[in-house]
Amino acid sequence: CFSDNRFDILLESIPISDRSSYPLSQLITAGTRGGNLFSASAGDIELKTAAMPESLPSTGAPSVLSDQSNAEIEAAKINIRKDFRPLAYYNGSVITDRKGEAKVNFKLPDNLTTWRVIAVATTEDMRFGDGNSTFVTAKPLLSNPLLPQFVRPGDLFQAGVSVSNNTGKQGNLEIKGSLSEHLQFTEKSQNTTILKTKAESGTRAYRFPVLVASIGEGKVQFVAQLNKRQGDGWKVPLVVQSPVVTEQVVETGTTDKQVEIPLNVNNQVVPEVGGLQISLASTLIPEMTAPAQQVLEDDTLPFLEPAASQLVIAANLQILSQKYAQTFAEFNPTRQAVIALNQLQKLQQADGGFAFWSGQKRSAPLASAYAAQAIAQASTAFTEVEELAALQTNSEMVSRLQSYLQKILANPKQNSLCPEQRCQHRVQLSALMALAEIGEKRDDFLKEIYQHHNQFEQLTQIKLARYLSDFPGWQQQAQELFNQLQETIYETGRSAQVNLPRDWRWLNSPSVTQAQALRLFITQNSKPEILDKLLQGLLDLRRKGTWQTSYNNAEALTALVEYSQLQPTPPNFTATAKLAGKTLGSAQFEGYRNPSLELKIPMNQLPTGSQNLNLETAGQGRLHYLVAYRYRLQGNQPGRFNGLRITRSIRQANQEEVERRIGLYSADEPLRLKSGKVFDIGLEIISDHPVEHVVISDPLPAGLEAIDASFQTSTPYFQAQADSWEIGYEKIYRDRLVAYSDRLQAGVYSLHYLVRSVTPGKFEWPGAEVYLQYAPEEFGRSASSQLEVVEKN
Repeated sequence: CFSDNRFDILLESIPISDRSSYPLSQLITAGTRGGNLFSASAGDIELKTAAMPESLPSTGAPSVLSDQSNAEIEAAKINIRKDFRPLAYYNGSVITDRKGEAKVNFKLPDNLTTWRVIAVATTEDMRFGDGNSTFVTAKPLLSNPLLPQFVRPGDLFQAGVSVSNNTGKQGNLEIKGSLSEHLQFTEKSQNTTILKTKAESGTRAYRFPVLVASIGEGKVQFVAQLNKRQGDGWKVPLVVQSPVVTEQVVETGTTDKQVEIPLNVNNQVVPEVGGLQISLASTLIPEMTAPAQQVLEDDTLPFLEPAASQLVIAANLQILSQKYAQTFAEFNPTRQAVIALNQLQKLQQADGGFAFWSGQKRSAPLASAYAAQAIAQASTAFTEVEELAALQTNSEMVSRLQSYLQKILANPKQNSLCPEQRCQHRVQLSALMALAEIGEKRDDFLKEIYQHHNQFEQLTQIKLARYLSDFPGWQQQAQELFNQLQETIYETGRSAQVNLPRDWRWLNSPSVTQAQALRLFITQNSKPEILDKLLQGLLDLRRKGTWQTSYNNAEALTALVEYSQLQPTPPNFTATAKLAGKTLGSAQFEGYRNPSLELKIPMNQLPTGSQNLNLETAGQGRLHYLVAYRYRLQGNQPGRFNGLRITRSIRQANQEEVERRIGLYSADEPLRLKSGKVFDIGLEIISDHPVEHVVISDPLPAGLEAIDASFQTSTPYFQAQADSWEIGYEKIYRDRLVAYSDRLQAGVYSLHYLVRSVTPGKFEWPGAEVYLQYAPEEFGRSASSQLEVVEKN
């Protein structure tokens, strides 16, 4: 026992020859982390750990392990490295023996790097200690990729491979390259190439021009060999991103006979992008496809509302899949629910509520109540999914959230954003409805809330009527409020919503009001013809097949799912889709098993010119259909100004002179930048009126990589110009930068970040975009352009 109750960990790494893996026992927490993503394997590693006094001397320099110490290994035995991971091994509980020793055995990934081993130990009497050590995996001849993080179709880039010759020998070096079907070497337009040259000592880079021919996951493989003996090879994926579809036309509806839809495929569209999507069904599934796709495929903002909306939509799709035996494989509801749940857990605060985004330090009461309803909905839909156990009412996350809702119910004034009494009653109603969803139905505070119901906007009145109808003692008031709402149910509009703080006004919209009205009338067992009219009114609020925002889409889909439970007589009919007289697909709909048919025709398979798409039915039943034609015109896309304006400028870091400014239009010739330089990308956003919930997205070309200045490895010499303080959130992705502001007054705002030119070549550069999260019809976009990165002389 030591005076400070600590002890040290002695770590020793031992390479072992056999490739087997042993089951691990369970007290020392050990992990092995690498420092380089692309390198090589040294086989299996055995770690010996022992508890030792703190006075132990340092273990000295890292040991070096090599899987190719024999210089005479034949070429046929060259291992193509594919398994690259930053974390090689983690075990949360390893039990030592009586001597305080433990052994673990694991196989290293293919990274060739310096590995750091970290171990933390504890005892039953709460003594603890930690230790770390390093070892290096190496090869006499090693190669590493020099590739962009992603590419787009049409990009022409210089794929590179660095070769480090540590053998001490010279001679003939042979490099063989191989590409997947979506990529090709420009020389002879082939998927393979060979370079033979003289080997040099040290490290040298070799580049090969590559054209991105089509969309799909690319694979790049290179093998380097010295004198046909020592060698190294690797194979890595290369993401080929689909170009942004800038235009789309969506047609939805129902028919019990036939419908004819004109289609004009212009010869100026990009043949590899977009196409025709047709969804035919005997249920409302086509009406749900487009909004579900819009929400689930959008990962721009890792915020509370989008995550909760994704959870709601995943739950709705799961409910439909159980009812109709529809798998929804293209959406994978379970996986989407897991992603949304992980994001919600990151946003939960110490008080149990959720922050609206990760930069905020206080919980958002109304958004937290919405998240609670999403969690309850998903817990019912995913009852047997182990990865979603945190959704259940007995989980720690839900228990803390329930406690938070109880607090804001008892004291809605604790949030300074809601000083008015009407607003506080709205918070209380939302808390009551959320608590009821997670199993705590209560009617206290209803008297005070109902006394002020005439002061609420229509949406809150609809929600109050729905909640009152669940309590026998409030049936009369619920019916009176329902009768009152029947007279004005169609009078919706954003201009009437004045009771909420500005940050919360996104909760009210015509689409959400209509969805809540449909749910209310379903609760009141209204006549089918009234429900049909309310449903049609909700569907009529769509633009291009969706309700525009993630929250609107989630609320509308919840109403559609509730409506779908009121199924009429099972259908029995055949539906056929024909284009230009050619049958694209046909399906027999009998009952509600497998009730939909999905057809996707790529752009390059569509006939050019004006054609007619015919949807025909035969039998008893109503066909629900969705037809979406998505396309992109050739060449640079012009910018757009629709209430907001955004302009992109490029200058060298720490310099004032602007290399190029791109607004609504861009120059025909590409912007030329030298490789290995750091540049400042500036975005200027202009609004002539106050706006809320502003999203800024700036895509990167594949030849540039954004620099995260928050990393300690980034050099402080280069500094981006100052941002406007109103832009409070900023996140760097591999292919874009995303920023967000709660509110911007009328004026001019700027955002700056640094990028480095890393990969020589010619690249597509999509335009920057600014839009309102809950009113995306108000937006601005700069023109797309071309970038050429040239190697330094």
